[in-house]
Amino acid sequence: MTRITARAAAPGLHPDRVTESRVGTVRGTALFVAAIVGPGILTLPALAAGEAGPASLVTLGVLLTVSAPIAFTFAALNAAAPAAKGVAGYATVAFGPLAGRLVSAWFRSGVPIGVPALGLIGGGYVAEATGGGKATAVTVAAGICAVAVVASVLHRPGSGVLTLLLSAALTVLIVGTAVVALPHGHTASLRPFAPGGLAAVAASALVLTWVLTGWEAVTNFTDVLRDPRRTLPRVTGATLVVVALLYAAVAVPEILVLGPTAGGTQAPVAAMLRIATGSAGAVLAAVIAVVIATGNSIAYVGSLAEMGTTTRPTRGARAARTGRASALVVPVIIIAGGLAAAALTSVSTGELVSVCAGSQVPVYVAGLAAGIKVLPTWSRSWWSSVVATAAVALLLVPAGRYLLIPAVVALGVVARYAYQCRSPGVRTAGPPRSRAEQDA
Repeated sequence: MTRITARAAAPGLHPDRVTESRVGTVRGTALFVAAIVGPGILTLPALAAGEAGPASLVTLGVLLTVSAPIAFTFAALNAAAPAAKGVAGYATVAFGPLAGRLVSAWFRSGVPIGVPALGLIGGGYVAEATGGGKATAVTVAAGICAVAVVASVLHRPGSGVLTLLLSAALTVLIVGTAVVALPHGHTASLRPFAPGGLAAVAASALVLTWVLTGWEAVTNFTDVLRDPRRTLPRVTGATLVVVALLYAAVAVPEILVLGPTAGGTQAPVAAMLRIATGSAGAVLAAVIAVVIATGNSIAYVGSLAEMGTTTRPTRGARAARTGRASALVVPVIIIAGGLAAAALTSVSTGELVSVCAGSQVPVYVAGLAAGIKVLPTWSRSWWSSVVATAAVALLLVPAGRYLLIPAVVALGVVARYAYQCRSPGVRTAGPPRSRAEQDA
């Protein structure tokens, strides 16, 4: 899961921690890639292959293409409404406070179920390396989630430099695997191309939703770029290319090397390394996967704790820890529920990803639709928002039953908002004004 944030910069990466000086295109691209690419890249292509076979490559290509208008839309929104913090802020500016509350609530309900999915990604790689089964994967996942919760309660700040290093390690692992595994590939593995038909291809799009996330967060790093007006388009374009190449470096060799078994493993990189180099490569992949999954889990749980405490200032370290612990009560219950479902039922990593995506898709539709209202009509950025909104809205179709959770959450938010509007003395916050409104 990449960093989809409702109010803050990408967790674990903050402009003030990354650099004290302006950065150019190369370093800016490295920073953006680190914010976009997470441990999901190690498993998502295999989950998609399990749904659609080799045809999942087409789905992946389409979603990576859709990333372009998404990236440019959020960059334009960041420039038009700099006071709006993330997707919830954009929705508030465009559609009012109720929309902002809905987006925030969807974020808080959807992200926690993604944390055990991240843990299972790391656990799946350990199980592949050790020959363990489901129990091994779930045990490792539980450990990753526990570390994330404890670290978030203690409020250990993330290091931008560390995140960049982890991203570099992930990149080296992916590229190295592609180089050593491709000679073992066979084009015959591309047949049959779409064994499940068009319905399976559409279903594979949902588990690949995480490919789209993260672009709303990287715009928070615009201020660290040298000459942002010129550098941001270059960095955005370069990031799109790098992210596409990294996903291709996992997905294409996975299909060619693993063939029909590609969709049957949650650790495709480790499986390819085992074929190409033996068990040592699989162990290395497992170590890197666990470290990166833990780092990302800490980032997401920490962002949930931060969201729950921003409106309740505290004094002293102990009070801050207490506040963060209180903010994490509900998320921890959701995380524990996800782990229990994975341990005691047939719920898989892919299903947890789909549940998480069921909340992420409405968040993205709302945020991108804000561009249609906020950005200058008929401008290039406006057209980007139109295309991006329409494309992401199509994901609501395969989301299907997974939209039940955000629907229930929406009913609760609307009911509470209506009650507050009717109650005397209860004031609902108005939307922050966009730059255009401030200049008017």
